[in-house]
Amino acid sequence: MTFAAQRGILGIPLVLVPALGVTQGGYTPDAWVWSGALAAWACAVAVVVTSSPGALRRAWPWAAASGALLLWTLLSAIWSVNAAQSVLESRRTLLYAAVVLALLLLARPDTQRLLVPATHVAIAALLIYALARYLLGTRRYDEFEQYLLQQPLGYANAVGILSVLGLLLALGIVAGTAPRAARAAAAASVPVLALTLDFSQSTASDLALGAGLAVFALLTPATVRLLAAGAVLIPAAAISVGIGSASHFASIVTTPRIPGSVVLAVTVACAAVAAAAVTYVPLPVSQAPSRRLRLVLVAAVLVVALGAAAAVAVSGTKEPRALYYHVAWHDEFLAHPALGTGAATFGRYWLRFGKPLDFGGALDAHSLYLETLAELGPLGLLLLLAMLLAPLRGALARRRAPYVPAAVAAYTAFLVHAGLDWDWEVPAVVVAALCCAGAVQAAELEPGRPLGRVVRGTLLAVSATLGACAIAGARSNAVPAALPETTRAPQSGALVRTRV
Repeated sequence: MTFAAQRGILGIPLVLVPALGVTQGGYTPDAWVWSGALAAWACAVAVVVTSSPGALRRAWPWAAASGALLLWTLLSAIWSVNAAQSVLESRRTLLYAAVVLALLLLARPDTQRLLVPATHVAIAALLIYALARYLLGTRRYDEFEQYLLQQPLGYANAVGILSVLGLLLALGIVAGTAPRAARAAAAASVPVLALTLDFSQSTASDLALGAGLAVFALLTPATVRLLAAGAVLIPAAAISVGIGSASHFASIVTTPRIPGSVVLAVTVACAAVAAAAVTYVPLPVSQAPSRRLRLVLVAAVLVVALGAAAAVAVSGTKEPRALYYHVAWHDEFLAHPALGTGAATFGRYWLRFGKPLDFGGALDAHSLYLETLAELGPLGLLLLLAMLLAPLRGALARRRAPYVPAAVAAYTAFLVHAGLDWDWEVPAVVVAALCCAGAVQAAELEPGRPLGRVVRGTLLAVSATLGACAIAGARSNAVPAALPETTRAPQSGALVRTRV
């Protein structure tokens, strides 16, 4: 097995997540051209370099569901009220399908030991850059984001959920059995990621973090070690968040109370303290929790679940989010219950609703699941759920594999957040989450019999087709918008970024 085949999977998070992140999170169509082509190229290389099936034989439903969702999204252009936007949406979905296929073909036994740390490094590097730019650069007011940490992704809520993914992966590395240097490096990132989460002011991300921690605590067989790792990291993270909150950097004030350079210096000191604490404070040996501790954990999970339900209910009653949900349900789904209105058509119905003058032009319903139901119908929602949930099949049986609980926890946090925001439109977030799912699929992978020539030829053809379609998108001038190009009024395609 060549070095390229064995380590190639690391390029997906290490290249795509930061590169998409610094280009507005990959929101614009030009980012899908090169990122989709790179993912398809990785698939082709995997097929050419080795005949190993990776995780494809065991996890083929994930690849099949991704491909089916892509085809259904493209087919929706036939009945769509805005066919050009539906085709555009299929280009973004192509990127996700190519990433899923690449993750499966490049997976090798115990790949999660490399993939989880690589995904954490990619997220941490992106957000460290974002934090330094935010604290040391010129402070600018944004109409929608105000003074929140939003660049270079262009959306504060995207910064928030990426921070959550990074925190959960870091906790998994610290509580695991990685070398001391790797655990210290992961620990050092926690105060930074906690501060970026605080500066995003994303309530939905806080909710996702709670859900991820609950799943982590229930799934991991080393609960006591996990709790000990959290206790070691909390003081430094709390100080970092405290100095950030006291600075009022993310508040609507003319001048922060504490200069950004001071906040950054304190955060760096907290990172060093966290790294030293993990290095010199021994964690307990992995052990199963007692019955009493399990009961406490179950009770905590129930409290989190009830709080989450209440938070979702409250957020769903606030404007404009409640109006987004109303339009998606009443104007789109109930009016077109069989097939939906076509992919990426919510913006047009929002314009018809007559509220853009009050709340701005919105292109997304701020809930992946409701929007998919409204635009692609029940079958589209089933295909989406099949794609998103397929990687979790068998996760419980693989929970003793290194980093699997952390990967499942991070992926769960993404699934929760996607139900409350438009994560699907930010490829940097989705690719990071898919890498977490890919780590779960790679756990305890056994070498399989080589792929036959026919199968390899078919996979190579599929990879080439995906890459060609991604590159062909460079010839298109279409951008996310509410109306067709010929009827679009000035600013009709603008998007509003509401807080939750």
